[in-house]
Formats: sequence, C-alpha cells, structure tokens
Amino acid sequence: MDDDTQGRRQIVKQNKMGPLALSGFIIGPILGSGIFILPPIVYGIAGDWAIAAWAFIIVISFIVALIFGFLSIQFPGDGGATNAIEHVFGVYVKRLAAFYLIIGVTFGASAVLLTAGQYIEKLNIASDLTVSYLLLPVCILFLLARINLVGKIAFGMSIIAALVLFLGGAKSLLDAPKTLVIASSFSPSDFSYALLILFWAVFGWEIIGNYSADVIHPKQTITKAILISITAISIVNLVVAAAIQWADFSEVWSGELTITAIVYSLFGNASNLIMAIIALFLCCSTYFLYVGGLSRLIASLAADHVLPKLLGRRSRHNVPVIAVFAVFLLNLAVLLLVQAGVFDLENLVAFANSFLTMNALIGIGAGVVLIQNRFLKGSGIALAVAFILMLIFHSSMIVLILIGALAIYYGVRQVAVNREVKWRSKAEER
Repeated sequence: MDDDTQGRRQIVKQNKMGPLALSGFIIGPILGSGIFILPPIVYGIAGDWAIAAWAFIIVISFIVALIFGFLSIQFPGDGGATNAIEHVFGVYVKRLAAFYLIIGVTFGASAVLLTAGQYIEKLNIASDLTVSYLLLPVCILFLLARINLVGKIAFGMSIIAALVLFLGGAKSLLDAPKTLVIASSFSPSDFSYALLILFWAVFGWEIIGNYSADVIHPKQTITKAILISITAISIVNLVVAAAIQWADFSEVWSGELTITAIVYSLFGNASNLIMAIIALFLCCSTYFLYVGGLSRLIASLAADHVLPKLLGRRSRHNVPVIAVFAVFLLNLAVLLLVQAGVFDLENLVAFANSFLTMNALIGIGAGVVLIQNRFLKGSGIALAVAFILMLIFHSSMIVLILIGALAIYYGVRQVAVNREVKWRSKAEER
C-alpha cells in the first residue's frame, strides 16, 4: 500500500464516529422535546400509574432500538433501514419508506426549531419564528463540518442537558418527597391512553442506520452506542417522571406544573434561562440527528438514480453537502408556511409524526422478517399493530389520504416488478 492511499484511509477513519460520538446523535434527540412536555401530561392522565407507563415505554424503546440496531449492522450504508427494507420487500417499498421519512423529517425538523424558539421566546429576546430562522443556518453550518466533530458537539450538548434534568429531578425528590406509593386504582383506559401519548418517546431510533457508513467498526460501535444511549435516556426519563409524580413543588411553584419546576431547586429564578438553554441543546441535537441522517438518505437515493445525481455530491469530509442544502431549503419553506399561518407547531408535529410512524412501521416489518429471535419477532408484531392503531386514531384524513396514495403508487410498482421477475424466472426455466 502506497503512502498516499494509506493517508486517505487514515483521513476517512479520523472523520468517522466512535460509540460516544454516535451516542451524541441519539441521547439528546430521543430525549428531545418529549422530555419537556410528556411527564406532566402523562401524570395528568395516568396519575400514580404514570411511572409504570414510563417503565413500559422504556421497554418498548429498547425493543425498537434493538430492531433498528440489528438492521443497521446487517445492512450498513447511507440508506439506513431502507437497505433492509429493500432486501425484504423490494426496491419500491424501500423508496416508499424513504419518502415517508423525507416528508416526516422535513416537517419534524422545522417543528424542532420552533420548539427551541418557544422556550427562548420566554426570555423576551425574540419571537419563536425569528429564533427558528436564526437557528436554521447555524445548525446547517454545523452539519457541514466533519461528522465526528458534530457527533462530539451533540454528545456534549446531550450530556449537559441530561445531567441538569437528572440532577434537578433527583434534588426535587430528595428535598420535598411525597409518599413513594401507587395509591390510586388502575384504569386500563387511562393507562392505555398514556402509553399512546408516550409513543412520542420511541421515535428516533430508526435514523441510526443512516449513520452506519460514518462509524468505525459498525457492529461494535452501534451496539455500544445503543447500550450507552438507552441507559442514559431511561435514567433521565424515569427520574424526571418520578419527580413530577412524587416531588412536592407547592412551596416553590404555582400554576401549571411544568418541567421547569424540577430545576427550580437548582437554579431558582434563573430556571427559565436554564431551561431555554437546555431546550436549545436538545433541539439542536435532534436537528443534527434527523437532518444529518436525512441528507445521507437523500444522497443514497441520488446514487441509486431515484433523485438527481447532484444531490449525491460530497465534501472532502464525506458530508453530502448538496443534500444538506436541499434540506435547508425544505425547512425554510416550512417555516415560511408557518409564518403564513398554514401550519402551527401542533400541526407540524402531528403531520411529521404520521409519516415517521409509517417509516418506522415498514422498518419494524423488515426486522420481524429478518430477526430470528422469537421475543423480538413477537414484540415487533405487537408494536406494528400499536403503530397502526395510533396512526388511524390520531392522523387527519388529508394525511391518511397522502399516506395511502404513496403506498398505492409504490405498492403497485412493486407488484409489477415482482410479476416481471416471476415471468422472467419461468421463461428461463422453459
């Protein structure tokens, strides 16, 4: 091997992520906006059984993480889980899942920016839209840097945010604990509805596979990153949920109970500022994960001649720069629609959630076919049923029609391809 070739390989290796850097793309994004809004809502629905609902959803998250981690290891590349989907269901179902993800992330990433804007808006600095417009190019510039650098920045942001939330929750429980018991009677309808709400905390694992080409030794790195991430996420979620349920805030907090209350014991009147910073960290980490993964998916579709070849162009650091700029323009267009009053934050989240659910559903289906472990197979089937029910009951008719139209178009194309393959196979046999 000549020195020039060895040097190029060394540069590629240096630009790739290890377990900690990949964890940075997972911890903060999956905590995401959910850690700010879910604990009070779930406690209001399930009461004393809220903590049990959180424990249940953590088990579900672990199963989803294992399924998509398996797919990422078995089918590495920028296409992520869509590579496994193609292997199981065919190329057109792969493209269907890819476009579901593209639509979901286009709207979801814009919603993430608006979420950060809303927390910063409480500091009377600027409106949520103004903050979103300012954050968008800043996040894009970070995504154009070397992937391992972005991963380290995201990891640092995630650790700081997770640590503050953990310490705030733990201190609240120690300073003013209520009786740590489940006293109320169990309501199946309330508990199931709480679980439905908590499915927000599951999404994010399906993006991991889009980074499999950017990590060192994918099998070891992805496995370690999933274990690190699921442990950190589970601890923070449980402590924060327990603090909302079992800490007494009556002496320090009045009005509607929010996550800001749990850090009041640490920061007092500066709590709003601290929570704005944490929201900024977590939302930026979420943006890095989703848009970084989406740009790699777009580049892989360009390489397959599904999208224009220009979108596959990469920088010397192996970043799909044109795809990143394309997502920037898509997000900018969505923010302009928000400014025009076509969407608000709630609409964006609901719209994105429906398409991300469909993408995850197809990926889980591929996992069920490929994974030999009976527990994971059975769990995957149960999750698929739950996702379908959630989609039916919580998506608008317009979204369902769009999802159905895409499914029919690509489904018909896939059926036609399968028939042609069978016809050719029979012709060759003759």
